[in-house]
Amino acid sequence: MPSPLNRPINLTLKTLPLRTATIVFMHIDFYYDFVSPFSYLAACRVPEFTNQHEIDIHWKPFLLPQLIKMSGNTPPSSVRRKALYLYHDLNRWAEHLDVPFKMQNPSFFDARPALLGAQALDADDRITFSLAVFKDLWSGNIQPDHPQWLDKIMADHKLPIGWASPTHPEPLMDALKDNTTTAYRLGAFGAPSFFFHHGEKPELYWGVDRMDFLGRAIDKAKRP
Repeated sequence: MPSPLNRPINLTLKTLPLRTATIVFMHIDFYYDFVSPFSYLAACRVPEFTNQHEIDIHWKPFLLPQLIKMSGNTPPSSVRRKALYLYHDLNRWAEHLDVPFKMQNPSFFDARPALLGAQALDADDRITFSLAVFKDLWSGNIQPDHPQWLDKIMADHKLPIGWASPTHPEPLMDALKDNTTTAYRLGAFGAPSFFFHHGEKPELYWGVDRMDFLGRAIDKAKRP
């Protein structure tokens, strides 16, 4: 009987299917439009929220009126009682956050120039620009029916005047439309919309009043 040490060794290897692992880096996409006062309130909270929960938040401007049409939603102003309630709720939130607030009528100003300006900027500059626009629009410092309202915001905050008039606006508008379509496909129907990326599918949190739930979800996802 041959010794086991002398037996031939079968070196035939079985071909195994390859498995690819998708690594998801935990972060949040914050979709906003300057015509949305609740986006303003959320934007006021985001910087502190970012530091508190130690997570990257990507600011993504999009076209809220287009999203409302795509999702079959209706503007709050179309229901009188709802509009009155939300007006009082906005003032409650502003008092709670200790930020100035003055109601504008979104139908009377075109926020697209500011959205184009935000889309043209990267990371920190986009945040700086967006906060300046939000604060001046919704604190009553700027009347958006003025033809040079965006230039005035840049001047008041000592920001580069070129930020108000980006070159090549066509691809920027295409990018805003892409942001809107992406938000819609993920389930958005209004603003502000936060998508928490921490698994296979981003999780939607809608509204400034859902940021506390978002914070809890982040803390839970970070637990070992």
